[in-house]
Amino acid sequence: MLVFFIFTVGCSVGSFLGLVTDRWYSKDSIIWGRSRCNSCQRVLTWKQLVPLFSQLIFKSRCFYCQARFSYSYFFLEFLTGVLFVAAWFDLDFLHFWTLLLSLLLSKFDIDSFSYPLSLGLFFAGIFFLCFPSNAWTYFWLGLAYFSYFFDIKIGAGDFLWLFLASFSLSLNQLLSLIQIACILGLCFLLIKKERKLPFIPFLSLAYLIVILLPQIQ
Repeated sequence: MLVFFIFTVGCSVGSFLGLVTDRWYSKDSIIWGRSRCNSCQRVLTWKQLVPLFSQLIFKSRCFYCQARFSYSYFFLEFLTGVLFVAAWFDLDFLHFWTLLLSLLLSKFDIDSFSYPLSLGLFFAGIFFLCFPSNAWTYFWLGLAYFSYFFDIKIGAGDFLWLFLASFSLSLNQLLSLIQIACILGLCFLLIKKERKLPFIPFLSLAYLIVILLPQIQ
């Protein structure tokens, strides 16, 4: 029963993260204001806002105009719930926060192939204050700064994410993570035949693989 409660809290946090990605670039407040359908602008009732269940019951559509909602909201809520349960059992604080931020930034990346660098820098400052850094954290931060001003075909946001991951991973783990993410991303491009790729979700999945591998060997 306690596990279900923790999962529910996590799903609610995931729902809030989805709201953040929706309202970040708009004039709407992240804290105040009722949620609306982006298509018909009707205010959504509480029945349409229950994490996970509302999307299942209404088949990820608006009750009023039948406009489709992205299933990425469902997965964001579900994965955040799973992450909270993992933190309750064994996941350490640093890995938890890295994965939680990865879910948020992945949702931004899926929606717009980028995420607000101001948000990434804000989290970077928090990581500097709360967790011990190493030489490689400055290296990735320097690359993020360099790629912001010069076009090197890799976004500053990707390097900034690697900066966040470097607080909890060694250099060898980071190199393995990049290789795994590139393989996963390449497979996605070949299967979906897309030209643009939201890379943060693949980096996040590779991060999860890297931290889980030592536990299953």
